[in-house]
Amino acid sequence: MQTAQAATSARSAADVASAITTATTSSGDFALTLKASDIGADPATLRDIVPQMQAEIADHGGLGEAIKQDIAADSVNGAAIDTSDWPSFDGTVAATSGGDGFTVTVPAAEVEATGGFWAWVASTVIGWAAGYGLRVLCIGGLTASGVGAAIIPLVCTPLQTTVTAMVTMIVKHGFDKDLGTPQATRDIIIAGLLGLAGGYTWEKYLAPWAKANLATAFKNFGNWLKAQAPGLTSRFGSTVGDGARAVGDQMTELEELLNEAMRDWGGLNTGTSEQQIAVASYIYPTDPAWDRLIASPSDKTTVVVANVLNGPGSAADSSWARVIDRAAASGKKVLGYVDTGYMGLADNRATRLGSKAAADWIMQIEEDINAWYSLYGSAMGGIFFDDGYNECGTGNEVPTWYHEINNYVKRAHPGAMTVLNPGAIVPQCYEGTADVLLTYEGSYAGYVGSGYQNLGWTPKSPSEIWHIIYDTPADQVQAVAKKAEERGAGYVDITDDTLSNPYDTLPAGSYWTAEQGAVEGGSPSVAPADAYTTGGSTPAAPAALKVTKSDYTSATLTWSPVSGAAQYELEVGSHVLKLPGTMTTATVGGLTPGGKAYGIAVSARAANGDASGYSAPVTVTTMSLPGGKTVSGVSVSASASSTTYSADFLVPYSFHRLYVWSGDGTGCDAPAWPINYNAWNFVCADYMVEGTTLYRYASTVYDGSWSWTPVATVPVTVSGYTYTWTLPLGTSTAATKNFVLQAEGYNTRTEIFSPCGVSATALGGGPDGNGRYCA
Repeated sequence: MQTAQAATSARSAADVASAITTATTSSGDFALTLKASDIGADPATLRDIVPQMQAEIADHGGLGEAIKQDIAADSVNGAAIDTSDWPSFDGTVAATSGGDGFTVTVPAAEVEATGGFWAWVASTVIGWAAGYGLRVLCIGGLTASGVGAAIIPLVCTPLQTTVTAMVTMIVKHGFDKDLGTPQATRDIIIAGLLGLAGGYTWEKYLAPWAKANLATAFKNFGNWLKAQAPGLTSRFGSTVGDGARAVGDQMTELEELLNEAMRDWGGLNTGTSEQQIAVASYIYPTDPAWDRLIASPSDKTTVVVANVLNGPGSAADSSWARVIDRAAASGKKVLGYVDTGYMGLADNRATRLGSKAAADWIMQIEEDINAWYSLYGSAMGGIFFDDGYNECGTGNEVPTWYHEINNYVKRAHPGAMTVLNPGAIVPQCYEGTADVLLTYEGSYAGYVGSGYQNLGWTPKSPSEIWHIIYDTPADQVQAVAKKAEERGAGYVDITDDTLSNPYDTLPAGSYWTAEQGAVEGGSPSVAPADAYTTGGSTPAAPAALKVTKSDYTSATLTWSPVSGAAQYELEVGSHVLKLPGTMTTATVGGLTPGGKAYGIAVSARAANGDASGYSAPVTVTTMSLPGGKTVSGVSVSASASSTTYSADFLVPYSFHRLYVWSGDGTGCDAPAWPINYNAWNFVCADYMVEGTTLYRYASTVYDGSWSWTPVATVPVTVSGYTYTWTLPLGTSTAATKNFVLQAEGYNTRTEIFSPCGVSATALGGGPDGNGRYCA
């Protein structure tokens, strides 16, 4: 359909034991230390929480009283814990020396003074640490999703008190040797979450994060608790140590049970299966059609797709930012367009860096995902993956790649909706690779005729399927919507727009009104990331990481395969990019040219979520652009019947356009497309090549409209940085030596004008250097 890490990190008990310590000092103090790395939290967020913990102790007159108040604040589990006759005890909390964790300490005298309540002391301190750990994860997750600072305490503080109470109760059951089944423990956790549910704040902010992260978080805390067992045994005896192991084992077994419960739990599933409208809205952002689209009922039109430059581009566009923000504020899911290029398996598709390798496509896809959220923030509601492949491949390897990028979005941005668009039917191996599969993208004639194919398998819900039907007559809108519903499509986009681009307009008023009335409406269904498996061990850190090639904006890396690795994670600057465990070579793009140095390291993650440490890092230093220009080596060779153009594009772009111009810049001899070479002067383009098509300007009036008619197919060859076009136009037809090369998308827009020389002086001084240069 192309047109002109808040993730939690599950660790094994052995890993956790190396960094989370149950400390018993020589004086008999009871201490617990929790580091950010062991729960996948941001160390800065954890450091920020320590003063709040200290303030809570001070406000309530001691550690024991602070924990009592947190337990009492939980409406479900708190009521089941009688704290009225607990003795008070004091304690402290402090940041670790490295600033990447906190230590809760109860002095020996305080522990001894509690008499028979020492098991409660241990369980409440464990519960309190767990509650604050979840609070840190919640803050990090919601911050990464772009939630406003005022909302975060309303969500994460109640979660902390609830987790404190529920973990305290579960741990005490373990100490008392009356721990229930894993299902019973799951029910305690779900009941606690239900106590938070029901309000707008929960539904909008916490529910998506909880679905994506809570199961893994409890697994992490299970490993944490098992790591405490030796110290607890030493301080309180084998009964407490054995209880900690039992609870820890159970929590690590809960992951799938919790994921299943939260997938099926109505309080966390805000989606509905009634038919809705999803719009591939590749409409210029200043077009008034956006006003009508945004104003449409958000229980009918629930999803819109934004496409800046076949993706997000490299800098935020203020016009796009306005419509994206407005659409999100109206209650619609705004999905960012990302090209997946059939993973390099069809149509001779290569990445912007010229690679057809699936690993390099995955790297580029993840870079584009990061760019959407970096440039447009919390208004983004998910990702639209275009040009999806539709065969399973050997051992179902291709849908595995799509699962990888789907999980990449959902773990980094809980609540994100995903769509995969093969534009045709797919085998059942693709179910679950995205929330929605777009399985028909074609004309009305094809849809009601022989162009439609049945899927051949039955999805779990109509909310998994989307059909786009263009060139639909106005009097057939309702019939097409009904037919789509009968064919199991929970989302439709019905339009009277036509090829070559049926996505650049919105149907007129009466048509659009009829389409809204043809669907029942509802809300999008969004699944969490895939659950990690259980069992298995932690993989070793990858070795032999090396750079095999680097240039102005990219670096190719290899490393040795690791046994048991289901995934590799490349840390590049502030981003982490992920690859399936079958891939050990990848090209990282998006680097800044000009001698900038990047440290890169790789880690391995098992199918159970356990991650190794990072490899020894390597350093990549990018090359400097000659003269600071991204396009060089421009040449032209013309005959009477054809013209060949060539240029080196040293950085990747979405579009490489070639224009042939006439006129002297003071006025066009006939209607043409104006291209400015400085603030006041322009050339008049009569012909354009975009992709492999030669167009002639089509407007018959001087209105500056983007109106072109296809003339011929033009072969384009790419070799390294060099692009070469041969046009079936020569000097007998047009002034073909007058041309502009235009590069746009993912790097600063650049335009190269030829000729310059004498005409530059005559034409207002020539290109102004603001991305515009002479050849």
